[in-house]
Amino acid sequence: MKDRSTLLAVVIILLLSATSGTVFWKYTKVVEQNNRLSKELSATMSELERNRAAMESAALRTPPPEPDWERIKNSKRTDPKTWLTESILSRDDLIPWEGVLGGTMRIYDPSSVWFLGPNWCLAWAEDGHIGGYMLLRFETGTEDKEPFWRLIDSEMPR
Repeated sequence: MKDRSTLLAVVIILLLSATSGTVFWKYTKVVEQNNRLSKELSATMSELERNRAAMESAALRTPPPEPDWERIKNSKRTDPKTWLTESILSRDDLIPWEGVLGGTMRIYDPSSVWFLGPNWCLAWAEDGHIGGYMLLRFETGTEDKEPFWRLIDSEMPR
């Protein structure tokens, strides 16, 4: 009986040792895989940061496209950018907000009008107290007509 219980204890110890060895071997494989994946992730993150920085610097060097001023130019509009700027400065009806505290909402400054290609304009309107951005679309039409303006979107910063 004593030999049998000793044999059983030895078999159990061997089984536990084999199981422990297998678990430890799998654990080391998981640790190796984790280390390899961590290195790959670090390399990918570094590459992503380099690409992001390159894209940001390229975006800073390249201004947004402007309208085709030569296409808009004609005998009555020798300077289409000035013509469009003066037109939008005179159009208070496009501004979607009312002035506050006695102010009048307008686009006061020509430098607060930016043209984006092909037919868009971003403008800042204010009354001296509050202000907001407007995205407009313009169409130039024939020679003697004023440009047609359409408000696309507007937002007042908080």
